[in-house]
Amino acid sequence: MNTAFNITALDTPEALAAHRELVARAFPLHQNLRPHFQDFERYWQQLQYIAADRGRLHIAEIDGEVVALALFRTQHNTYQHKLFFLEDLVTAEHRRSEGIGAQMLAYCEDLARAEGCHYLSLDSATHRTRAHKFYYVHGYVADCFHFAKKL
Repeated sequence: MNTAFNITALDTPEALAAHRELVARAFPLHQNLRPHFQDFERYWQQLQYIAADRGRLHIAEIDGEVVALALFRTQHNTYQHKLFFLEDLVTAEHRRSEGIGAQMLAYCEDLARAEGCHYLSLDSATHRTRAHKFYYVHGYVADCFHFAKKL
C-alpha cells in the first residue's frame, strides 16, 4: 500500500535547530523505540550531538501527524566501504498496517543509493522479533553479530 506523506529532512545542525517544534512533536514516536528518553530536553541535546556528528533525522508527516522517522548517517568502514547506517526507523504503531514503514525504508534505500553507498546497514535489538521479520521480508540478512560492552 502506498500512503502519501511529507518528509522534512533535518540534515544539518542548523536544520535541526530550525525545526525544534517538529522534533518535539516527533519525540513521543521516537520514545516508543528509545524509552530511556523521558525528558525532551535531554533528547533534544542528544539529537544536537548526533547532528554535529553528521547524523540526520528525517520526519514523515501525514496531514500534520508525525507517522514515521528515520535517524541515520553515512560512513565508511573496511568491510562495507561506504555505507548508510540506519540507527532508528520508527513508524507510529497505529499506522503500521499502512505500509509507511516499508515506504520509509525504501526512501532510505533511495537516499543511500543516491549518496553512492554500497550498503544500508542497521542494528536491531534481539528482542525486536517483529522488526526482524520486517527487515527479512524487505531483503535484509543478519550477516553479523553486534557486540557491546557498557563502559
